[in-house]
Amino acid sequence: MIGMQAVTIREAKARLNALVEAAERGEQIVLMRGAKHVALIVPLSEEDLEVSGRLTDAQAERLWRQIAAERRDGASVVMETAEKTVAFLGKSLTRRRRRRR
Repeated sequence: MIGMQAVTIREAKARLNALVEAAERGEQIVLMRGAKHVALIVPLSEEDLEVSGRLTDAQAERLWRQIAAERRDGASVVMETAEKTVAFLGKSLTRRRRRRR
């Protein structure tokens, strides 16, 4: 790690671009409200951006409704991973929104 600095939220608002650049270089920035440490800006790696294998409650509900409908219709879709399921459900939601317009 390169270093750490502490700044107030007011200062962070005024210097956000510079603080983000510092984080990109590996520095951690502690945000303070008065004398209290309240948050941390940290560097982000590609590993940090991996898709979570969990479904939200709304996604799970849509999945179960879709499975029930497919069973009734005699059709089904099999997903190999949770990530593919989440991506599929996201596409399904986008298609439904487009149809409503």
